[in-house]
Amino acid sequence: MKQGTIKAIGPQAIDQKEKMLIFFGDQATEALREYSVIQSIPDAKDLVVKKGDTLIFGDQSYAVTHVGPVANQTLQTIQHVTFIFGEVPEEQLTSAIYLEPFNLPTLEVGMKVIYK
Repeated sequence: MKQGTIKAIGPQAIDQKEKMLIFFGDQATEALREYSVIQSIPDAKDLVVKKGDTLIFGDQSYAVTHVGPVANQTLQTIQHVTFIFGEVPEEQLTSAIYLEPFNLPTLEVGMKVIYK
């Protein structure tokens, strides 16, 4: 189990119609910060997420239904991942983790994100 903390939420990061959230670590550029949630995960290099795992945003729990082939690598190096709250399509995003249920979590700065 790993735990991250939400450090910032960009003004364009949450769009209820898109059903996706883009997370980055502290090194994200200003342009990326506009559309991203900034997280800090201690020891991210050891983080591995797999299908069947659970992600918890605050007290909101989600099941991992698919992990893109480079999602763990980008999480471990730059703490980047795209969370998609929807069905797994035939052509998946390589750096995405697909989650259900399909509703976006309510996020706030300081919130814990648990990867287990």
